[in-house]
Amino acid sequence: MIDPKLVSHLQFQKVEHCLIGGLALAAWGVVRYTAGADLLTLDPRILDPSLWSDWGTRGPRITRGDSEDPLGGVVRFAGPPRQDLILGRGAAARIALETAERSEAFPCPVASPLGLILLKLEAGSPQDAADILALLGNAQALDRPSLRAEVTTQAARLTGDAKAFWTKISAL
Repeated sequence: MIDPKLVSHLQFQKVEHCLIGGLALAAWGVVRYTAGADLLTLDPRILDPSLWSDWGTRGPRITRGDSEDPLGGVVRFAGPPRQDLILGRGAAARIALETAERSEAFPCPVASPLGLILLKLEAGSPQDAADILALLGNAQALDRPSLRAEVTTQAARLTGDAKAFWTKISAL
């Protein structure tokens, strides 16, 4: 479901990235519908059209985030399957990339459960809350009994809204 051409291009360009979203959740035993693949990077070069100049006539659509946007931008590939390369900002994105792990099921690193939870705390939707609870519920099966404590420690680095979201979720 991840275009090998995209992963190869990112590797060739030395753009550090990892899988996030619904497919990454599936890697950790949380299954839910997703219409495409989401990749995360902190490399702002992805917003430069010249990085995609050899992509062909169906090049990606580049959208830049403004100063108020929690994302630096998105590079969307029409697919099929649809794929988004997201330029992250902030501590959650950094931690997600730093803690990403290799998976035999995917051609690129996958955000760890900790990284995914932190990203979802920043996003803050009801679906994100459900995903966080599912990941925490799988912590023992994933041999990550300290996941909740790790999230509590790292949540201190997040935005005020994300910290408040964690306070609500951790009480459940």
